[in-house]
Amino acid sequence: MSIQNFGIIKTCNNYLSKCKYRCCSFSDNYIVLYPGEFEKSKLNKNHIQIIDDDYHGGKKAICLRPCKEEDFKPLDCRSYPYFPRINEKDNIGILKGIKCPLEEEDLIEHKKKFLEIWNDMIKDRKIFEWLKKVELVGYKIMD
Repeated sequence: MSIQNFGIIKTCNNYLSKCKYRCCSFSDNYIVLYPGEFEKSKLNKNHIQIIDDDYHGGKKAICLRPCKEEDFKPLDCRSYPYFPRINEKDNIGILKGIKCPLEEEDLIEHKKKFLEIWNDMIKDRKIFEWLKKVELVGYKIMD
């Protein structure tokens, strides 16, 4: 599945006055990039500051500003407010960022695409193993 348009949540605009891009502000949190993701992209990456160049084979980063259309947007950001976790049965479970004001009914299509993309991503053993080690801040377990 293509991730080209993944991460555009139409209902986000309805909440901007409440959240003011909280997902793009960093104090004690960060984004993670799966192994090879940063290197693979040819898009502008000047807005991303790497804070750990080898986070279990991937990277840890913060954004210096919200992404523009011509910028590289990591899959972590495209997936937000969700992030995958490997559950006890080695399947995709879901974490949800606590900063996001969107309700589950606002995220039905996004969640469906999120699951499709990440279920495909974990076919890569390196990404599967990386996900098992990733630790995030500011998320709660959904399932």
